[in-house]
Amino acid sequence: MMGAMTTAHRNSRGTMICIAAVGCSLVVPGAGHLLIRANTHRAKVLVPTIASIAATVALLYIVATSRSRTDVAEMVADRTRFLAVAVALVVLALTRLWTALDVAWAARPERGVWRTTLAAVVCMSLVAVGVTPLVVAADYVRRTNRAIDNVFGSEDAVVALPGTLPTSPDTSVSASTITPTTPAPFPGQDRVNILLLGGDAGKGRYSLRTDTMVVVSVDPHTGRTAMISVPRNLQRLPFPPGTPLAARYPRGFDDLANAVYPVIDRNRELAGGGDDAGALAIKQGIAQLLGIPIQYYVLVDMKGFINVVDALGGIDVTVTKRVPSPGNPYEAKHPVPAWFELGRQHMDGTVALAYARSRKADDDYKRMGRQRCVLAGIADAASPWALTTGLGSLMDAFGSAVRTDIPRHRLGDIVQLVERFSSAGGIATVDTLVLAPPVIQPSRWTPERIRALVAALLAPVPTDDGGTTTTAGPSPSTTSTTSVPSEVLADDCV
Repeated sequence: MMGAMTTAHRNSRGTMICIAAVGCSLVVPGAGHLLIRANTHRAKVLVPTIASIAATVALLYIVATSRSRTDVAEMVADRTRFLAVAVALVVLALTRLWTALDVAWAARPERGVWRTTLAAVVCMSLVAVGVTPLVVAADYVRRTNRAIDNVFGSEDAVVALPGTLPTSPDTSVSASTITPTTPAPFPGQDRVNILLLGGDAGKGRYSLRTDTMVVVSVDPHTGRTAMISVPRNLQRLPFPPGTPLAARYPRGFDDLANAVYPVIDRNRELAGGGDDAGALAIKQGIAQLLGIPIQYYVLVDMKGFINVVDALGGIDVTVTKRVPSPGNPYEAKHPVPAWFELGRQHMDGTVALAYARSRKADDDYKRMGRQRCVLAGIADAASPWALTTGLGSLMDAFGSAVRTDIPRHRLGDIVQLVERFSSAGGIATVDTLVLAPPVIQPSRWTPERIRALVAALLAPVPTDDGGTTTTAGPSPSTTSTTSVPSEVLADDCV
């Protein structure tokens, strides 16, 4: 191989000049050849030099136009632009590798085994240090792009719209009249409602069941957020009138709500016929139940949940009640403790999944609270440092564990939504509504009662200046007739 790179030259040779030339080539391809005054074909040096300069300019332009997290997200959302980053990194790596190896051969010591050995060892070390980060960065981009393609939709999502109830008044949430100082994400939307589904295709189950169903509702103007938990054992989940699902189940779904996904997944024609028919059916059912549109869903397979938490380095969760373990999940990487003790605990993916599943000490409804706290722990653990150090593993874990119909081109809007959520107080200000006893009975409930509770929770409330309406939470005008048993998420997790 080295013989193939033999260069006709009358240049400086020796241990130190060889090392210096390699170092210069790693900084600017071609600089090392100038240093040793190599007499070589100009194209052999000019081509990699020009290619390296072009790649550097392209990267600098992309970096210069990505000044905020939103800009970065929009760059990632643009597949062509994002992959251009990987191509530029590969070009930088290859041009440095070629010119460094070529100049090292050209400037190698003429005699002395120890001099030749020293030059070779130092030069190869410099090449590894100079080229490896570029290769790793390009691989990160590749893996991230693959994960995003696996997770996010390629087309705009179908919004699940609720139908009206013939015997009840309109309980829809009125529009907010606030004028934000900067344009809000998701223009034209008063609230963005995302359905989080925790799917469990565990041992003994014929298909994935969604034991976790939580609607996260965010005001895109203010970032104020509410979470509505729907129990897995809710009976007669309704579907919007006029849909094939409503025609098939006129009195509501004939099994527990967590069975919608596997049943409709085997009868996809009832919900559009696509691969995500099961999730789309749940979107329609939850929209009709709560009386609010559901724009997107995010489905997490609990088997992959372990890898997601591990990629974040684990999560911190406060155990507020000593509860027994449900035993080792069949996906467990190690045995779990027999009990979860009181206090703040750092949990890896296996332990966090077992804790979220535990219901031996109480019931499904208490478990729903633990699941919300685990979700809060994941949100807290997703720090910039954790995302940076575990990016590769995290992307692989997300790519295999998470599916959503949020389109890739909406990544920038999602980041803005998260930023507004953080500015509004984050986890500490999230209002929660749990549709479980004593609020409602999963086997005996009325749509009017549920929609009234949701409308009261999400109704905009007057601000101190007297005219605008901004925040989530129960409105004074609605709480007089509807008791809203909501709590702040953080209060249940400390």
